[in-house]
Amino acid sequence: MKLCGSSFLYIFANMRLNMRSIFLLFSSLFTGLAFGQQVEVGLMLGASNYNGDLSNESFLMKESHFSGSFFGRYNVNNRWAIKGMIGYGRLSGNDKNFTEDLNKKRNLNFYSDIYEFSVHAEYNLVKNNLNSISARPFLPYIFGGIGVFNFNPKTSFGGKTYELQPLGTEGQGTTSYNELKKYDLTSVCIPLGLGFRQKIGDDFFLGVEGGIRFTRTNYLDDVGGYYASPEIVRAAYGDVAGYLSDRSWEIVPLSPTGTPVYQNSDGDPRSFKEKFKNDAYFLFGVTFSYVIRSKGQGCPQF
Repeated sequence: MKLCGSSFLYIFANMRLNMRSIFLLFSSLFTGLAFGQQVEVGLMLGASNYNGDLSNESFLMKESHFSGSFFGRYNVNNRWAIKGMIGYGRLSGNDKNFTEDLNKKRNLNFYSDIYEFSVHAEYNLVKNNLNSISARPFLPYIFGGIGVFNFNPKTSFGGKTYELQPLGTEGQGTTSYNELKKYDLTSVCIPLGLGFRQKIGDDFFLGVEGGIRFTRTNYLDDVGGYYASPEIVRAAYGDVAGYLSDRSWEIVPLSPTGTPVYQNSDGDPRSFKEKFKNDAYFLFGVTFSYVIRSKGQGCPQF
């Protein structure tokens, strides 16, 4: 099978996020450098996780999920490299993972698929010998960059899966909470991390990489502000939206008339993070890359 950078772009051409300009940028990165000695293409397979309200701002191994990324790296010199990455991961969190009263009373959960497009600047802590095919360098590195990502928090209720953003679970988009707008499902992230790679052949590297993505949203988990009145949410978006805006009713008996008994009040904090700090997520895994050495060689054959 013939595998080129342009093939990576084709694989992701039908993803939810319409970022045509970014695809063009990556295409020029992968194909416009004449496939010289300094270019690598590869993939990373590993896990994803998140830090936010429904993780109690901690890292829970049990909420890790599969992640995968394609990348292209241009080695500017023996210290610096530029990497373009197209990645996927899944995030999830659940108040039932914790025993604190606030979590029991809130009783929320979510999961979301993440699609990321990012560019990283990498700094090798040891010089990369670009002029020797036979050299077998061990290359620890650090990186930082910028990217955009798409997310869409969901939950299960009554045997069905619901997208949470359209339901305005904190009153977003209703006339009673006019100042609240629905959060965007596309946001900016700042990747920071470290890794190492070891050359295992004339043209191959094997490594490990891990990084955090600081985001500009507090709604990866659909939790970022205050409780709205379930009746107002229900009037605007339907019964399911009202039930999912405050799920504390699921942990107490229904009223004698069979209606939900909510344990929170309009205006109570739904997010308990100090000053409602933004969420973050992690991507980490094993990397495998191929060095494209000459224009005449073209793409690697597998």
